[in-house]
Amino acid sequence: MAVYKSKKPTKDGRQYFFRIKYKDIYGISHDYTSPKFKTKKEADEEEARYRIKISDNKANTSNITLEQVFYDFLEVQKTLVKKQTIIKDVNFYRHIKPLGKYKVNAIDLNVYRRWLIELKETPVGVIYKNKILGLFKRLIRYANIYYNTSDSLIKFIENFKDVGKQKKEMQFFTYEEYLQFDKVIDDLDWHTFFEMLYFLGLRKGECIALTWNDIDFKKGIVNITKTLTTKIKGEKWTISSPKTKNSIRVIPLTKNLTKDLKTLKENAQHYVDYSDEWFIFGNTRPLSENTIQIRKDKYCRLAGVKQIRIHDFRHSCASLLINKGASIALVSKYLGHSNISITLNTYTHMYKSELEQMTNMLNNL
Repeated sequence: MAVYKSKKPTKDGRQYFFRIKYKDIYGISHDYTSPKFKTKKEADEEEARYRIKISDNKANTSNITLEQVFYDFLEVQKTLVKKQTIIKDVNFYRHIKPLGKYKVNAIDLNVYRRWLIELKETPVGVIYKNKILGLFKRLIRYANIYYNTSDSLIKFIENFKDVGKQKKEMQFFTYEEYLQFDKVIDDLDWHTFFEMLYFLGLRKGECIALTWNDIDFKKGIVNITKTLTTKIKGEKWTISSPKTKNSIRVIPLTKNLTKDLKTLKENAQHYVDYSDEWFIFGNTRPLSENTIQIRKDKYCRLAGVKQIRIHDFRHSCASLLINKGASIALVSKYLGHSNISITLNTYTHMYKSELEQMTNMLNNL
């Protein structure tokens, strides 16, 4: 027993204490010295209780369930990621929940494979299933780091593959198609909204988050510093930082866009309570994502052009830039990609003509 008698007792006569060296659940070493007690018996009893407390903490880590890990993980994530990400993780976990009752160390290969068969039959896409697997792996790693559980299962987790499925061809408007689409729009607000999506390559959330403070007419630029969503349950809208650090960017305005935005601002300034904090599209409240979708579908039908997604206006911008000779590095910076490899993976096929030109150049050497 590690009970000691101090040479200097306290004023009330307490002089016995104990010391314990141990490692906690995180693997961190501790050297604990207790307060002083009047008798050696009291110190012995308290030391025994303290050792039980330590062993209970270690036992609790081996008994922790996946569901307990998830809710602990979620609380930490709330301080690190956007609310939208938390909502997505909660939705992914609904598919993992059948494993929630299991202790993490009890989820062996057999348990995992039975769950995987159920997940395989779930009527969601391969990409969505792989995101579910991604969260499952993060939970196993989190439990290993903070609860000292086993993470040996991770080496058996492999993503689903779409065997035999051909990759969908990227949808976008050519310049001529965009002009045909734009021709049927008889509202300046909507004309300018889709104009910004097409020529600036903005993400939908970036565009609807814009306020008049983000436009600098003197410099002819727009500052992209935030994104907005109206899809979070219980909230009218939520503004947060853009998708990545590189998404924070400054984009020059075209002459036509500058002209249209100035007209929109003049119209807004006619209101008595106008403020530069107003949204460019919607004034005191942003456009709803559902309304945007309805308008886009309507204009596509009226124009007789193919139905593309709102995000495909961004692809259309990239296509336009590439066809006009923009380098992959410039397109990446313009779109605010986190790194150039994303741009390469997404748009390399559009540079086919340039590759052929380089081959011809080499052949002519």
